[in-house]
Amino acid sequence: MKSLRKRLVITLLLTLLVAWVGVFTLQHQSLARTQTGIWDQALLDVGNQALMSMPASLLDAERGPTFALPDSSDFNGDKASFQVWSLADKRLLLRSPGSPEEPLRADFGLGHQTTFVAGQQWRVYSITDASGRVQVQAAKPATEFRESYLAGLWRGVLFATAEFLLLAVATWAVILHAFKPVDRAGKAILEKPPLDQTKLPLAGMPAELRPFITSINQLLEHQGATMERERRFLADAAHELRTPLAALSVQAELVARSTTAQDRATAIEKLRAVAVRTARLSEQLLDQARTDALCVSPSEPVSLDALAVMIVQDYEETASRKRQRVLLNTEACTVMGSLDALGVLLRNLVDNALRYTPEEGCIAVSCRVLPDGRAELSVADDGPGIPDAARARVFDRFYRVAGSSERGSGIGLSLVSQIAARHAAAINCQTGLNGGGLSIAVIFPLMR
Repeated sequence: MKSLRKRLVITLLLTLLVAWVGVFTLQHQSLARTQTGIWDQALLDVGNQALMSMPASLLDAERGPTFALPDSSDFNGDKASFQVWSLADKRLLLRSPGSPEEPLRADFGLGHQTTFVAGQQWRVYSITDASGRVQVQAAKPATEFRESYLAGLWRGVLFATAEFLLLAVATWAVILHAFKPVDRAGKAILEKPPLDQTKLPLAGMPAELRPFITSINQLLEHQGATMERERRFLADAAHELRTPLAALSVQAELVARSTTAQDRATAIEKLRAVAVRTARLSEQLLDQARTDALCVSPSEPVSLDALAVMIVQDYEETASRKRQRVLLNTEACTVMGSLDALGVLLRNLVDNALRYTPEEGCIAVSCRVLPDGRAELSVADDGPGIPDAARARVFDRFYRVAGSSERGSGIGLSLVSQIAARHAAAINCQTGLNGGGLSIAVIFPLMR
């Protein structure tokens, strides 16, 4: 599992490591240049002071014994060696203890130069007096330069390493502290009961986590709404199925108690009618559940004319039993929608019209493209219709028009309203055929 915390720590530590290497490299270059400059300046000062301190009579004097240090002094050799040469005869006039007897710079040139004398490397500075008679050569062994350089380099490396380790520990501590709200949020989510839809608190959360927590809260809200729909569906199903199931039981008892063939046939016909109504109610409840679960926007082109033809064909037998005429008038029109949902919508409109239209009545199903480019799907009948005062409520769930002889579930037109809303369609409810009945038109928006 990829850990953002580990990736962040590794990235920061690698960055610090690269910075440490960069500091080490810069320190190496800077220290080398600085040490070389310091040494060259020190040698220049030694040479200048030695030249100005010697008397001119040094050229005429014979070399004699030098003064000795007292026994109490401890001399380990001067770190800087110097020689004084007579340029006329290349005679060594004076040299410091520990310096070689051969010239530190054999070409007796001027300025700084690195030479190899007496088996070791030297850094030499040469200066000649104004008259050109004597030359002072001041030098230090390169080994001392390297020792001084390495000592300074190691001090810098130890300091940079300590700083790197301190920053690494500080980085780890800061990251642990910064991710504590994430850990708290994760713990709060894991500890929530399965059915607890309480939103996570945003108080105390950093700004970077707020969009994440907000998304989780929105998900909990959607989940809560889904669970509420499921609870409402179960309650509605239990309530609505109780009556037809009881009726089925009563009619079955009547069939069992019938003593004559005519009574039995009558009871069986009533039982069949109750079974049909129960099946229809179950189908509508399932359609309601599917419609409640539909939470995505319609996204496929649906041919309304082809859908109308298919639905009308399915209801031909039902219409023929009541000797009803179904008129179909369609023209090619396509809308963006869900084929299954629009099928439920049209089936409920047609079923509603067939059930409430009396025998030998007429139902008209049509779809067309309006002048403004919108699509209209309508179902009209010449049945009893709906009073104007009740038309605003017929689309409410489980609402039934008072005084109707046909027993309905009150779900069909509610489904029509919900599916139309999902498709951003408008519903127009008017008087139906021959100045009576009911006409319901669903007007879909323009295709984009």
